[in-house]
Amino acid sequence: MSSRGAGDKIRVLIVEDDAEQSEAYSELLAASDREILLAKDGETGLSLARTGVHLVLADYMLPGINGVQLVRKLREQGVTAPVLIVSGEATVAVAVEAMKAGVLDFVQKPFDIDFFRARVAQALEMGRTARELAKLRLRLQQHQSGELIIGISAAIAQVRHLIESVGRTDVDVALYGETGTGKELAARAVHESSARSEKPFVVVDCAALPEPLLENELFGHEAGAYTGASRHARGLLAEADGGTLFVDEIGEMPLSLQSKLLRFLQTKEFRRVGASRQTRVDVRVVVATNRDLEAEAASGRFRRDLFYRINVFPIVLPPLRERREDVPLLADHFLRAVSRGMNRAIEGFTSDALALLAAQDWPGNVRQLENVVRRLAVVASGPRIGRHDCEMVVGNAAAAQPAASEVEPFHAARADALARFEKAYLDGLLRTVGSNVAEAARRAGIDRKNLWLKLKRHGMNRATR
Repeated sequence: MSSRGAGDKIRVLIVEDDAEQSEAYSELLAASDREILLAKDGETGLSLARTGVHLVLADYMLPGINGVQLVRKLREQGVTAPVLIVSGEATVAVAVEAMKAGVLDFVQKPFDIDFFRARVAQALEMGRTARELAKLRLRLQQHQSGELIIGISAAIAQVRHLIESVGRTDVDVALYGETGTGKELAARAVHESSARSEKPFVVVDCAALPEPLLENELFGHEAGAYTGASRHARGLLAEADGGTLFVDEIGEMPLSLQSKLLRFLQTKEFRRVGASRQTRVDVRVVVATNRDLEAEAASGRFRRDLFYRINVFPIVLPPLRERREDVPLLADHFLRAVSRGMNRAIEGFTSDALALLAAQDWPGNVRQLENVVRRLAVVASGPRIGRHDCEMVVGNAAAAQPAASEVEPFHAARADALARFEKAYLDGLLRTVGSNVAEAARRAGIDRKNLWLKLKRHGMNRATR
């Protein structure tokens, strides 16, 4: 996928007051698919950035405002392009300040040219991934009024169409699908798209309760109906009056209760345990199961007449392996929700991490993906979740080979490989020296301040100064 049209170019903004240094950066970053913009100070850089850029490379020491102040103003103005700051005199405290302001990386002079180019390519790739996710979110908003069912695949679009169609009616609905495909969310979507949306949405799980408790939960009881029934209980059918009752895992419902549910569906009346009179309610019923109810009915494990009654409008929820293009959107949605709940500033996934997730079969479907994203949010050591993080959680399942037109650019691929190597090397180094930065720098043969910045970039701040 690409976020640019065929004639568009990648716009790189260089903010540098030294003309000779600015020209050097331009030569380093020049490419046939790039347009280089130059600014001599932060205010000019802000003006150019508002015209739309894909990457900002800025010196820290600038006239008027410094590089960190520039980043803050960019973010205030809604410019989300990744920013790399270059400096030859910055302290660790300045680098930390820059990271907090939203700088992607802090590059110290002098730097290795190949590594610098690789970091630029990696930053552009990360920006591209973020823009693609933003486009997917926009397409999602254009195709649905709510966010209950997330996805842009043809399979999920068909589900959404069926839900919107049946939602306008009062027909009972049967939802089929493997465990974790989102049947309850689909039931809620049916309810929300109906005229009953302001009324209750009530859930009963047939697999969670034994027969006596399930009957009592569903139909209620009168006071004194049995030992211990000291109070009147309305039952979930009465609680759902005017709204929707979602009967989950209806294939687990005992045959004796199936007959009572069938009677209610036919008459809209039921009798509480211990009651002498019928109670009438206005309830729409949506059922769900991961079983083949037609086969269950043929074998006598499910009432055939109830099957025909509930199967008026069946909707099949596709497994996640049949809608792989929805995985990036779902993973992004879950990560944003989890990050808010954990109060962690995780920016998102790298493109190769999303490719690895999309390549999984997900036997537990959307629910399994959500749980995996929760674990990734816990174990992630940096601001973005990368392929290495995903491999630790889900294994090293090879992603499907991309088409020739989708092969990752050389510099981006090298940047990813370098970043993975650097992170793995530093992790092993810290394990060896017991998280002592001074000793780690000595053994690695690199400057202590540079080592600390590398550790900070990878989120490995468990190390001591």
